Amino acid sequence: DDLFEDVTRVTGAGARTYPYVTWGTGFVDFDNDGDRDIFIACGHLQDEIDRYDSTSPYLAQNILHMNTGDGRFVDVSDTSGDGLKVKLSSRGAAFDDLDNDGDIDAVILNSRSEPTILRNDSPVTHHWIQIRLRGKKTNRDGVGANVKISAGNLTLVDEVHSGRSYQSHYGTRLHFGLGAQEKINRIEVRWMGGGVDVFHDVAVDQRLTLTEGASRVQSH
Repeated sequence: DDLFEDVTRVTGAGARTYPYVTWGTGFVDFDNDGDRDIFIACGHLQDEIDRYDSTSPYLAQNILHMNTGDGRFVDVSDTSGDGLKVKLSSRGAAFDDLDNDGDIDAVILNSRSEPTILRNDSPVTHHWIQIRLRGKKTNRDGVGANVKISAGNLTLVDEVHSGRSYQSHYGTRLHFGLGAQEKINRIEVRWMGGGVDVFHDVAVDQRLTLTEGASRVQSH
């Protein structure tokens, strides 16, 4: 009758993580299929750890788990490009569409080394929508607001945060992968002040600004 059950092992979400010290994480839809994948930044604190513990290296490969859509995750770290084969001691991790091509990229902060920028060049086979909120009565960036997307049989929910992951912040734009859905039936925004805005019949594959109290979306 507990409220929470630890399913890390049975879902595969913990695969490959046990030897490493892990830091920044992202629960992000990298392939826009409508479910969220997991990115984990890895690297030990002590640069001489190998002298007395060979199982937990200082320099480590970061981890990417793809969501299969049926409650399980698959480790694809070795098959997702050369950028994920780099071994450094990573810390913070940030995620956004850096090149505005409709998929999420990653920036990794590494200890005693330059940052790593991972550009997502996945095949464009799924739809997406990106939303930035503008508060009027509430805070300007919409921090704390909840956005619910309804597209066909797909329902997605996200919230605007200020600061995410380990010592990281990656903006306030929300990204939703929509899979094969070609139209958004409904967008509902619940603002911190209690107000609710609803928008109907929104086109996919675009960047929007939704302003508190407005009746129309602003496309970019």
